[in-house]
Amino acid sequence: MAQFTQSHRLQSIPLRPFFSTLPTGEHEFLCFVTLKEEAEDSPPATELSWSITQTAIEKVCLTGRRRITAAEDQAKRFLISALLPQGWGDSHLRVDVYAGPDVYSNCWPIAAYLQHHSFALPLAGQVLVLVGHRIGEVHRSAWQIPSQQFAWDMLPLDSNGLRLLTGSLAESLRASDFVGFGCDVLTPAQGRVVRSVDGFPDHDIANTYPEDVRYYLEDFRRAAGNHVILDHGDSVHSCLAHLQQGSIKVQEGQAVAAGQVLAALGNSGFSSGPHLHLHFMDGPDLLSASALPVLLQTEAGTFAPQAGNIISRYDS
Repeated sequence: MAQFTQSHRLQSIPLRPFFSTLPTGEHEFLCFVTLKEEAEDSPPATELSWSITQTAIEKVCLTGRRRITAAEDQAKRFLISALLPQGWGDSHLRVDVYAGPDVYSNCWPIAAYLQHHSFALPLAGQVLVLVGHRIGEVHRSAWQIPSQQFAWDMLPLDSNGLRLLTGSLAESLRASDFVGFGCDVLTPAQGRVVRSVDGFPDHDIANTYPEDVRYYLEDFRRAAGNHVILDHGDSVHSCLAHLQQGSIKVQEGQAVAAGQVLAALGNSGFSSGPHLHLHFMDGPDLLSASALPVLLQTEAGTFAPQAGNIISRYDS
């Protein structure tokens, strides 16, 4: 008979899972579960089951069960994802991992995020959302930096014709060929600067990632390049990353107003081209904070933009 263990060995990434709301009103949920090894001769994990229960009614609404691949067992990291119907409320996730004669189990709350602040688009003019955070997109599956799981990558467009480039398309492009390179990056809301990092050079050539990946693997925070982290109160922090070297105009500890110029859009850190990376999290540390599914206030309304959307800032 299998031995049940309410296990500290099972942990969720992020530590506080939330679901995100789609324009249809449905919700997407995704998290990783890790199994900490305690002995080299531990039997392999072979099967995983999970269930999501609405807390208010204590009724299991969604379940899943699958085999664990050899690659997953080696990494000791398993993906859980689900599409939830409209009107979904606070829930909890239970996961059981079967390894030999043992079953390792744990349970985590899944909160329906209640947003108390308004956050404006931190760029002026027309802005193209290059990358969003739907399930399957790179941000949502970022387990190394879980705080960015509800992030966007954005790039301003030329107001005359909505062009991305200052000139014509060429086989080789420089950062300066993009309209948005050097554009002002604004505060999404009032707050206080808790981190201001500068000194990373901007990559001159676009459409390629930096070659020295090991440099970023040594400290994943370096991937953000030049960045500013703001504390907006109520345990809400924003991160604005890949800023232009030498352009940051604020210092740690400084209070900032909504719409204030923070820096210029750049191409620093682990970036393949000029853009602004924006995400919200529940703490100031990129590696330990949990992602918050914040909605942005735009001229089109308050919502979570998706990849391919063209949006513009709303100034009340």
